[in-house]
Amino acid sequence: MTQASDGFTKHGIDHLSASSINLWANAPDVWVMQYLHFKRTPMGPAAWRGICTEDAVAATLLGGAITECIDKAIEKFDGKYRIGDEATTRERDRIKPMTELAVAELEQYGKPFFPEVEEGDHPQNKIEIIAKGEGWTIPVIGYLDLVYPDHGVVIDLKTTGRIPTQMSAEHQLQRAIYAKANGNMAVKFLYVSEKKTSLLEDGDPTELLAKAKVQIGRMEAFLRHVDKDIAREIVPLNTSSFYWTGNEALRKEFYGV
Repeated sequence: MTQASDGFTKHGIDHLSASSINLWANAPDVWVMQYLHFKRTPMGPAAWRGICTEDAVAATLLGGAITECIDKAIEKFDGKYRIGDEATTRERDRIKPMTELAVAELEQYGKPFFPEVEEGDHPQNKIEIIAKGEGWTIPVIGYLDLVYPDHGVVIDLKTTGRIPTQMSAEHQLQRAIYAKANGNMAVKFLYVSEKKTSLLEDGDPTELLAKAKVQIGRMEAFLRHVDKDIAREIVPLNTSSFYWTGNEALRKEFYGV
């Protein structure tokens, strides 16, 4: 049997994303659990609120009545969290004001472009760039939220409890990947809280992608030298990482501590 020539092929990893690269850099213990052993930390109410709000915003911008789009988004949220605690209720209540503020900011651009899909499917603008190193090649993919070809701009919607003054390093990498895949279009991130919005575009894509390539190369080398069980045994474990907050039982089950 011929041994795989690179770490990605060896472990059946056929693509990366900004989130997987960021997770590898920030929490390799969580990365090993998720991408090699396929045990994922569950999605919290804040993340689910973001998805539901994005659905409502897109549906409204495409011509839907905003009240109906918000109602459908809240119904979707309730389908995930039927009995809400204080944190869940707080996130649910944010869907309406966040949707209204985002739509007010974005309606100046008109209708966003989405590819045609089969009925029932969620339309997404998929992008892809190729990362290459010595002996390995891997696609890095992503999905654009809102594309406005007539305005030459891509806007990614980020709902948040607090508006940042500068994009996080993780979001800057995501933006850099989008910018590389859309070289003739500006890429901006619209941050939306319950009270205000902010449009940001931080970081030099060329510099950020160069740094990301280093991380991807180190990921490939790690994968090339270990199997998934050895990776579990030797990867550094940070029990105080915020990635484990609310997932302590899963961490103990998987890592024993």
